Amino acid sequence: MKNVYAGFLALIVTLSLFSCSEDFTDDCSLSIQKVETQLGEQAFLKETTIEGEDYVLSFENGSFRVPVQAVQDFAVDTDAWKSVLTFINGSTYIIPTLGTSIDKFVTSVKVNPSQYNPLAAQISMNLPALGRMKVIVHSKSGRKTPDVTYSFRSVEQMQNLTILGLYPEYKNNVTLIYMDLQGNERARSDIQIQTGKLTHPHLPRSIRVSRLNVDKVEPGMTLVNSPGESEADTSIPFMIDADGEIRWVLDWQQHPELNHIGIGCGLTRMANGNYLTGDGNHHFLLEVDVFGDIVHKWDLLPMGYTFHHAASEAADGHIMANVSKTSAKLSNGKDVRVNDVIIEFDPIKGTVLREWDLVQMLDSTRYGLTGTFSSDEPFGQTASNWVHNNGILKLNDGYLATARYQGIFKYNKNGGVKWIISPHKSWRMKYQNILLHPLHADGTPITDPDVIAGTKGCEDFEWPWGVHTAVLLPNRNYMAFDNGYGRYFSKLPPAGQESFSRAVEYEVDETNMTVRQVWQYGKERGNEFYAPARSSTQYLPQTGNRLIGSAMMNDFGGGRYGARIVEVDPVSQEVVYEAELENAIFQRVLRMPVYPEGL
Repeated sequence: MKNVYAGFLALIVTLSLFSCSEDFTDDCSLSIQKVETQLGEQAFLKETTIEGEDYVLSFENGSFRVPVQAVQDFAVDTDAWKSVLTFINGSTYIIPTLGTSIDKFVTSVKVNPSQYNPLAAQISMNLPALGRMKVIVHSKSGRKTPDVTYSFRSVEQMQNLTILGLYPEYKNNVTLIYMDLQGNERARSDIQIQTGKLTHPHLPRSIRVSRLNVDKVEPGMTLVNSPGESEADTSIPFMIDADGEIRWVLDWQQHPELNHIGIGCGLTRMANGNYLTGDGNHHFLLEVDVFGDIVHKWDLLPMGYTFHHAASEAADGHIMANVSKTSAKLSNGKDVRVNDVIIEFDPIKGTVLREWDLVQMLDSTRYGLTGTFSSDEPFGQTASNWVHNNGILKLNDGYLATARYQGIFKYNKNGGVKWIISPHKSWRMKYQNILLHPLHADGTPITDPDVIAGTKGCEDFEWPWGVHTAVLLPNRNYMAFDNGYGRYFSKLPPAGQESFSRAVEYEVDETNMTVRQVWQYGKERGNEFYAPARSSTQYLPQTGNRLIGSAMMNDFGGGRYGARIVEVDPVSQEVVYEAELENAIFQRVLRMPVYPEGL
């Protein structure tokens, strides 16, 4: 098309000779300059009219006149996106012209181009000129989930469009919109993309959305980080929409390197739109794209580490990861310590910038659950797995971590622990000054020694137990999932009570070293919301809602169990979304647009 525009420029110069004086006046030169600007922007002809003695050619970015007496024939063919202009001297020129359909510019449609995402496709386009593309993946009729809409950044004539959010086993209706460089629509076409049935054997048996207030939910889909059959199996992360339908999935069963991947707590989205995860079975850190292809892979074993649980990208691009150190031993010099080292990793250099050994930071002699739980309990504490660090985030003023058996703690880059949210029982004296002291809701100190120790709770304060996924909220408070496993140092709840899990928000005063419980959700639901392990919380920025994933063993009634996802308005306590995943477990759930920015 570049040659077409170059030929059209020659046409304009010729026309100027017809319409301008032999002296080639300044007005003609200015006219040619304007046309060159139009052609440089690759604008299309929109409309042609006759006014008096001239044809008026109206383009996307302006118009100009051509003397009628200079033209022998002018034929417009919008189906072919061109007009043919013939002059009285026999010269013929092709003018790019807006058409009505872009079907002819679609050169190929490939479903599941990577072979690892059966609900994705790639559409190749050969456009007639520079422009942007927009895609709409339409929802099924009668569904409450809005259409998936995305505008691509590329302005090239040859484009490969990533199509995400397709329904399985369905002829998906997809609209393609061709736009100019400013985002104004030129034309559109509808195509159908047929997908196959999802065949992975360990997707949820059923997904039932029991509550949905579509006007109040956070936009996007929910990424469910599923381990598959078990953590030793091939993980299968997937996204569900507001109606509970799976609309995105990574199925690595046939991948030559990832066919036995254990993603730990799962995928998190990176700033570049790809996904970060770790592989607990092969001990890699991994960056993968939306199709499931490997972008980068960093092998931790040669560095002396194995991966477990979580990896997250910090604002500076560094990677925070929960690891075990292969050389770390118990005091007997024989048995290996696990789940008690954190690293900060530079993905550009491929090197570890900092390492924190939690034995040097927390009380490794504190076995608060030992004596109540035996080492063969499914989630029991052992000498090797004394802390069970399961989450790490880099903050502006330090690092925030969760430890299943030791609570929530914040530390600095030198490994100095600033504070710990944990029942005070069994901590040695040297740690007492960094244990936060609990307050009642009205801000007065809690003085009951049993509540402080953690052998009981009170109406307006509970310590976290078996805790996961602490996050920093915009109000500078901290939210986490309190699993409740081993609550009050007891294997079973008090007589007449149910086990419970909850999301909880704490206000921390670092100056006075106090902690106050300011919000919670889940305690009132008892066993139907109880998950002894895994699980997550997320702050949702557009609505201010909180997304809570109770990841396993929720009692659905009638002998049915599974995982539950709940979105709560923290002001009204209204549940605006709830989904039950029967016969399923996950590590964490995250709400996000199915399309990352930057494609």
